[in-house]
Amino acid sequence: MKIRLLDILRCPACKAALTLHCIGEEQGLAGTGDSRPSLQQDIREGFLRCTTCPMLFPIIAGVPRMIRNAYEEYTPFYLQHRATLAALDGMEVMLRQLGSVDASAFDRRSNESFGRQWQEYQYEDRTWFKDDLGLRQGEFLISMDLPANALRGKLVLDAGCGNGKLTTSIASYGAEVVGMDLSRSVERAAAHAEQQEAAGAPPVHFVQGNILEPPFAPATFDHIHTSGVLHHTPDTWRAFDSFLALGKPGAHVYVQLYRRREPWIGIPNAAIRSITSRMPVDVTWKLCWHLVPAHTLAVRMVARMRGEATPITQANRRERTVSLFDNFSPRYQYRYDPGEVEAKFRAAGLEAVKDVTFDNEARHMVAFVGRKPGGTDAAVPVSCAA
Repeated sequence: MKIRLLDILRCPACKAALTLHCIGEEQGLAGTGDSRPSLQQDIREGFLRCTTCPMLFPIIAGVPRMIRNAYEEYTPFYLQHRATLAALDGMEVMLRQLGSVDASAFDRRSNESFGRQWQEYQYEDRTWFKDDLGLRQGEFLISMDLPANALRGKLVLDAGCGNGKLTTSIASYGAEVVGMDLSRSVERAAAHAEQQEAAGAPPVHFVQGNILEPPFAPATFDHIHTSGVLHHTPDTWRAFDSFLALGKPGAHVYVQLYRRREPWIGIPNAAIRSITSRMPVDVTWKLCWHLVPAHTLAVRMVARMRGEATPITQANRRERTVSLFDNFSPRYQYRYDPGEVEAKFRAAGLEAVKDVTFDNEARHMVAFVGRKPGGTDAAVPVSCAA
């Protein structure tokens, strides 16, 4: 964790500032972190304590774990560092509070499911149809309705970053990027980003956090982006409001959600999910593995019925299993029509609202971008057809 993150992070429970407590010495930094050394210095292990309420969050493998159930998820780490915890006042109160998590804001199934999904996913996989990182990097500008030069020096949030592949690429535009995800996928994302940084790529921050209880102060980011995430939360529009609050006045706001499917596809899918999303995650993974041949055949049959070219994919069985698992495992999966999403954007007071769904995504996804009112340096929108 770069020291710089202390300027950005806040307690997800009360939004108060945090105090850094390092474990051992990290690149010449030791103690409580009262002084601010170089913003590029890394903290590999430690704790972040709220200055107002009795909450304390671990830093593990260089990633701050800013979720309320951190003690439950990382108990061995807490126990390993009892001596550090004993030196901090109010720890017993903190541990009792961490054991109680609001189910309306945190879904353990989603945490476990997406953690397993990104554990199986490899960086060079052909799981989805957009495997060209350069293509996705260019599409990011169109999605955000921004030219590349408008990102230089800006602070950008990628909420629900998954494996961090796109997140890391955004930094090449000169932006300071923060990737956040609810699952442990941030571990691999951070490790991959460190490898890229060692090879000369710009540094990227990663945080484990919940979009319904984001560990940032309101109006922190110059631009905010979330793709394929909000519909997997217990309440899509509550998550949208929480996400929207993180953008500064003038921020460009991008949201991509699942599109409502035709009944003859949507109803059977929902019926299957009513079973698979309640199975143990490992069982669902194994089931998806066995369903790959039948699903591949079904996709080809549907394409033929529509008069479309038969989809050709080079994805192997594991890669296709990841794709099926992404659909069948998460507990929550809501779908929307473009009109619903546009109405929410306009009701939230966003300006320059635009449907930026790409043609090759339109059957499955709906994506909109808008701009928060205010701001003194609104960027010139990018003029490029989607």
